[in-house]
Amino acid sequence: MIGGLFKTTSLAALAATAFVFSGAVAPASAADLGGNCCADLEERIAELEATTVRKGNRKVSVTLSGFVGHNVMYWDDGHQTDTYIGDGGNYFSRFRFVGTAKISPTMTAGFLYEFGIDNNRIGDSNQSNGGDDLPSNSSFPASGAGIGNGRSDVLRDSTVWLRHSQLGMVKVGHGSTSTDNLVLIDLAGMNGAGTPDLGLYMGGFRFRDAAGNFGSSNQRWGRALAGHESWDTGRRNHVMYEAPTLAGFTLQAAVAEDNYWDVALRYAGEFGGFRLAFGIGYQEDSEFNLVGGAFTCTGLCDLKTQELKGSASVLHVPSGLFVTASAGQRELDGASSLGVRDLNYWHVAAGVSQNFFGFGKTVLFGEYGEHKGGLDQSNVIFGATGAGTGLFDSKVTNWGIGVNQFVDAAAMEVFLTYKHFEIDANDAIGPVQLEDFQAVIGGARVNF
Repeated sequence: MIGGLFKTTSLAALAATAFVFSGAVAPASAADLGGNCCADLEERIAELEATTVRKGNRKVSVTLSGFVGHNVMYWDDGHQTDTYIGDGGNYFSRFRFVGTAKISPTMTAGFLYEFGIDNNRIGDSNQSNGGDDLPSNSSFPASGAGIGNGRSDVLRDSTVWLRHSQLGMVKVGHGSTSTDNLVLIDLAGMNGAGTPDLGLYMGGFRFRDAAGNFGSSNQRWGRALAGHESWDTGRRNHVMYEAPTLAGFTLQAAVAEDNYWDVALRYAGEFGGFRLAFGIGYQEDSEFNLVGGAFTCTGLCDLKTQELKGSASVLHVPSGLFVTASAGQRELDGASSLGVRDLNYWHVAAGVSQNFFGFGKTVLFGEYGEHKGGLDQSNVIFGATGAGTGLFDSKVTNWGIGVNQFVDAAAMEVFLTYKHFEIDANDAIGPVQLEDFQAVIGGARVNF
């Protein structure tokens, strides 16, 4: 496209030059410029075309977008404090290419290609490191989101789709299935300052008992918050169908590797000065791959997960007052689920989202949530309290406050939040006293 623009500009420039020299300027002026003026101009245009980023053809319209986001986190686990700088929380950097092509008045095709840059994600950090000293593909257990430390250039999405205005859309490739982002619906714009997927902030940090001792490496906040995986659905190879939106409702269904399927219903609308958005979905993931004596199970190779979850957000447009809530329930079956309790959680945030200062909206909020279940009973706990018995029946309570300031002229957001976490857990002997965890996190994101 840019190359074509230069060529068009070149022809226009030559035409204008011919017009000027034909009568608008004295012939002597043209002679003063020399006879090789046009050759020099074309040579310069060719140089510019050679250094210009261009798309491959004129059939598909391609857009580059994304954002760069970083943050600073001060944390306190009751015995140790430190400050880490890195990517992450809900804001780790990414870039995407989106392509669209019109086949007919009713049919379009397109693709999405997205990468994430999360080489120092705070949710994967722990008391022993701040992220920079972790090698790529570190074996240290990751946060509840299940993403390893030290990773960068992560392929998030590589999908192609075909959409008909009356029949809906079919999408295939690696990326989001129907229930992805279903628990993250938020009309206010808390974004980096607040999300119910709390493991993104501090999931890699390990518990301490009252004496300051660590438990096993798996006894960390991400496990108690989400069990085997994050409450937000992970991306995978899939085929998904999306029905046309009807009266604000959109239905999606997907099948994916390995033995996975999900379905979701979403709604977005506005009436009487209120905006409303919600979604609810169900997913089932089976990893029953054990064949008698064929191989030894070293991971979650005999597990079935059934999950019901969703979220809703209501915003009163004139005042900016809002309430956002999410909840989920997860049931686990199979040999890999032994010692792990079923999980459930709920999270609510409320506040005001209003353009107080004229350069972008300010979002002020408070949040509270509870997570139950998720710790593996087979994990060895602290030697001072019930050696070898393991933790179970955990309950995490969290609360926090935050502010997110939008700067529209720079497509920028700046946020600051305080988060506090408490956990109640038992071993075979009785209650285990574990320390609270708290953090102050500030950061910024610039969209492009």
